[in-house]
Amino acid sequence: MRKIILIIVLISVSFLFAENEIWSNGTAKTLPKGRIEIGIFQPFRYGLNETTELSTFLLADLLIPNVTMKKSWNSHSGIEMTSEHSIIYPTPLLNLMAREGAGGILPNNSIIPEIIVYENQLLFSYQISENHTFTPKIGYSIAFVSGESDFPTLDLPLVYNRTFVYHNGAMFNFGFDFCGTIIPKLDYLIDFDKFMLDEDYAEFSYEHKLLLIWKINRKFAISGGYKLAYSDFPSPNQRNADFFPLIDFRMGFK
Repeated sequence: MRKIILIIVLISVSFLFAENEIWSNGTAKTLPKGRIEIGIFQPFRYGLNETTELSTFLLADLLIPNVTMKKSWNSHSGIEMTSEHSIIYPTPLLNLMAREGAGGILPNNSIIPEIIVYENQLLFSYQISENHTFTPKIGYSIAFVSGESDFPTLDLPLVYNRTFVYHNGAMFNFGFDFCGTIIPKLDYLIDFDKFMLDEDYAEFSYEHKLLLIWKINRKFAISGGYKLAYSDFPSPNQRNADFFPLIDFRMGFK
């Protein structure tokens, strides 16, 4: 059970790159100034001003400190552009994983270096109709590693995508989101992402998510759906695909 919790913490922080305006569902918009949103599996998000948003996973910060800034730039020809920049420090969580017994996911003789991950992403939102938006995105991650390093990769599709950069030092990703309103107070989000990894091991990895968001009012929302992940691991003994049900209760203020 503890192993599952540790993996969930690791995965949850990776979802920092999936938010937008009030009861967000995947565009280039930021939260309005002073607006606060938080969910069980969503980050704490704060609208610093009309063009800048800050977010962090409060429950994960003790094990994997993280912070993201989202900056909205000027729109041009109907396209809104936003940049996202995250700093993640996974070393405490990796040290906790490298142990015997409960919680031990990595070998207890693993050598964990100091790792700081810097993630960047650009989003370009285009409103294809009054209630529907298309958002292409492209990003890269860089890991700054200090000290001796000797620990294996975490070969689970969704987890491998997020931890590969600890070993290789760099990773690129691109994808797109479709989001919009089905009926009043009910929104949807469909996304697809591709990660370019190690051509000698798992060269590509893919993720897909579907969410429905019931916007009860400005203070409460419920979301539910699923996430699929696939990695082309070469070994037949490794699981190539993962399925995760998603459900969350969100609160907002102002």
